[in-house]
Amino acid sequence: MKRAIVLSGGGARGAYQIGVWKALRKLNIKYDIVTGTSVGALNGALMTQNTYYRGLWFWYNIKAKNVFSTDSMGEINIKEKETALYKKCAKAISKDHGLDASNLSKTIDIALDEERFRKSKIDYGLITVNLTTKKPIKITKNEIPKGKLNDYLMASAACYPAFKTKTIDDEEYIDGAYYDNLPINLAASMGATEIIAVDLKSLGIRRRLKYDNVKVTYITPRNKLGFLLSFHKYYARRGMRLGYNDAMKTFKKLDGDKFTFKHGDLDSNYKKYKEEYQNNLNKLKTKKKDNILEKVFKITNKNEIDIRKFNKTIEFLGKTFDLDDSLIYNIRIFNKKISYRMMKMEHIDKKLIKQKIKDMDLKYLFNNKNIIKYIYDELNACNNSKYNKTLSNLSLLFPKEFLGALYLYIIQK
Repeated sequence: MKRAIVLSGGGARGAYQIGVWKALRKLNIKYDIVTGTSVGALNGALMTQNTYYRGLWFWYNIKAKNVFSTDSMGEINIKEKETALYKKCAKAISKDHGLDASNLSKTIDIALDEERFRKSKIDYGLITVNLTTKKPIKITKNEIPKGKLNDYLMASAACYPAFKTKTIDDEEYIDGAYYDNLPINLAASMGATEIIAVDLKSLGIRRRLKYDNVKVTYITPRNKLGFLLSFHKYYARRGMRLGYNDAMKTFKKLDGDKFTFKHGDLDSNYKKYKEEYQNNLNKLKTKKKDNILEKVFKITNKNEIDIRKFNKTIEFLGKTFDLDDSLIYNIRIFNKKISYRMMKMEHIDKKLIKQKIKDMDLKYLFNNKNIIKYIYDELNACNNSKYNKTLSNLSLLFPKEFLGALYLYIIQK
């Protein structure tokens, strides 16, 4: 059996792949082959020479000036909105006829050790496109001429027309994503029988696997990673945390979807609260509304709320109350944080909300925090008695917010 790691392109989002690498090391998952495109080719070279801490250093301290030599791009400000970054990049590209990434070449020289790379027992391949001949280039470690590794890495990452083309021996090369942004077929052709593919879901062509009996495990971002040219340590460090979390969740060592929890926490939390949660939902039931409630709240035949719906509500609360989605949570700490943030909210004007609901003022009602707090206060007012018509109607008007408020109500009892 030969295992390959396949890394897609994705610009500044490539930090995510270092987080995946950290998880593979933690899980003691070895590999025989690495293939990559664009930034995946660069990270793949680091994985081939097996220098994790160089990769960590590269991304942990990344700045725009480590990549671009053009002054018009300037430094990335994390407070800038994505649209502002698009405009800044478009202006720089227009002014310089493509961003000059020659500083990246210098950074690669520091991070890579070509001698160690070539002596490694791990095989390697990358994808680029020869713009002069208009042909894709699938090139392996043994085929890359000595002293040309940096050139081919830069060629694979030359995202034309955003970046300038890369010249090698009087021929122009551009980003391999124009041919194959996730080179699983290259890995299979090099003998891989098992593949772990890290797909950053960036623009580029992806080709379907042509080989039979090759198992592919995909690891993809579950959270937004940011603009692909946002080379800044803040985004890189967050991306690495998310890459680690997603890889560990893929291999069932951590729990959650967009948020991450210690393994087993969500199951134990569900078992702890499901009965009381369901008992409160049952108070909403009437003969007329039974079918509607079962569809809205996904109540199972065993009269239990579906665990996936239950856990989705927890993550909805995490997002609503602005918890950091890149951290690994103990569920008890998570519960305390969302409860604390709701309790610290300003007083809710019930009369105002009732009027906004009556007027169907959608702009106001899209504020999930206000609706959750309003429903939470209504639940407390009922004091365990049968739910009134107001709560019943709220549960149908705002099902996500109702479930969130109910969860907060129960965990604080």
